[in-house]
Amino acid sequence: MNCQRGARGALVCGLVALVSSAGSHQASAQGTEAAAAFAKGKALFDARDLVGAIAAFERAYKLRPHHAVQCSIALCYEHLNRFVEAAEFYHRCLSEGADKTPRGEQVRKSLFAVEARLAWVKVESPGKGGTIYIDGVGRGLAPRRVPLDPGAHVIEVRREGAQTATTRLQTLSGEEHTVKLVPLELSVPASAPVVTSQPATRPVEAPSRRRLSPAWFWSGVGLTVATGVAAAVMGGLTYKAHSEYYDAPTEDGYNTFVQRRLITNILTGVAVAAAGTSLVLFFYTDFKGRRHETEGTEVSLGVVGTF
Repeated sequence: MNCQRGARGALVCGLVALVSSAGSHQASAQGTEAAAAFAKGKALFDARDLVGAIAAFERAYKLRPHHAVQCSIALCYEHLNRFVEAAEFYHRCLSEGADKTPRGEQVRKSLFAVEARLAWVKVESPGKGGTIYIDGVGRGLAPRRVPLDPGAHVIEVRREGAQTATTRLQTLSGEEHTVKLVPLELSVPASAPVVTSQPATRPVEAPSRRRLSPAWFWSGVGLTVATGVAAAVMGGLTYKAHSEYYDAPTEDGYNTFVQRRLITNILTGVAVAAAGTSLVLFFYTDFKGRRHETEGTEVSLGVVGTF
């Protein structure tokens, strides 16, 4: 990497020299492997394969943890415009030792620059709260203030026994948003009323709360099956993309995996919502049609007729 690219380029070169120096004094095979993994990450960074560079740096850190590797990973995420992860790794770099080195001030400046690019959303969920999911990834319990990368996001609050509340949000750097999401409770219908017996000669219409056409129920079942199958198929494609990304990490592979995971989550949510709705419709559907209990009348006619 050319060290004449300004402050951040000089920072990366300094980090490379720092980790290489830490590994050069180790004669173990593990130290040699860590140095090779870091060198591979540096080469991939120079080639602009940032996703591959992150994988190589993570391998180097696993073999020989060092704060300089954390800063290198942070820089990769910064170039990918994934500022939430970049800020997280800059924090790790400082807390693991960079803060006490001559380059600590440069790392802090990089952290401040990244945090200035973040957007923030406060997710509230009045009532029983719930778990926050952003783009399909759990981010803790509501209420919570969550950092976001600029761009489009799907925000959900999921709660057991309730239909997921979802919204979409477009954010810009430095913006603050507040979102209120309340999952819809899935109500359980009351038990059927008790019908008292009537005189034999009096027709009685059986009271019932099942007044909906069966077409509504079967439409819900059909939607549940269709979205469930689609979610299963997309889940398989997501798993395949996940495996392909880890076999050969690339930025395109990562983006494909993330997109398929988001679609899978959305389809799964629709399937669950359709299943819950179908369950409620079941209790309000008249499957046999309205009928009169006339058995008593038929007996009475038999008694008064002539033989």
